[in-house]
Amino acid sequence: MQRVRGVGAAAPCAQGVPCRLRTLPGAGVMRVKSLIRNANPVPPPAGPLSDRAARELAALVGPDTAPARRAPARGPRLALAVSAAAAVIAAALFFGLRGGDGPGEGGPGGGGVMADEPYYGTTAELERAADVVLRVRLGAGRPVDDATTVAPARVLATGKGRAPDSPIEVAYSTPGTGPETAPLTAGEEYVLLLSLGEDGRYYLVSSVQGWYEVDGGRTVGDEDNAVRLSPGVREALGLAG
Repeated sequence: MQRVRGVGAAAPCAQGVPCRLRTLPGAGVMRVKSLIRNANPVPPPAGPLSDRAARELAALVGPDTAPARRAPARGPRLALAVSAAAAVIAAALFFGLRGGDGPGEGGPGGGGVMADEPYYGTTAELERAADVVLRVRLGAGRPVDDATTVAPARVLATGKGRAPDSPIEVAYSTPGTGPETAPLTAGEEYVLLLSLGEDGRYYLVSSVQGWYEVDGGRTVGDEDNAVRLSPGVREALGLAG
């Protein structure tokens, strides 16, 4: 007769197992296998794991049961990138519409007349943009390309800069070839604000503000040019106004 602690005597059955401990065939084995298979020796973490912790946990329990690492938040970085791109586009549009700060016609290299020209809001800005300010009498011009005319000019007086040898060659936009061209006429007297190019030619700082017609001892600018020359420059040029 076998005894089992805590349950009293139990009569042996045919298979030699006490009858009180017997259950349905296979039930005990299936329950044990299920418990073993579903057991998780490591409880789920309270928060996201670091890269090192995730690798060590995967080595212990396998990659299928290790908790996935939370991807870093990218919201602020994406917003910053979008803001930066918008700022660059806005700046490009602003400066593209406004034009550069350099000479309006032709750069230092004398590479022809520029399409986008600046507008100088004050007398100081306008005169500072010029290498020389000259009173000249313009000669007959000749085209050097589809949009640029070069004409000789006899220097009569110098209002700013070093007096160049006379005559000089002046390059300007050929009248009628674009929305902003200087309506210069051969034989007329002008005050020209010029920048010196590497090719030895002089270029108007602007098709609108780079010239003034001399009429009766006074300067007359383009109708779109509200900036006057300074008294000092006009006096050096021998002009009253």
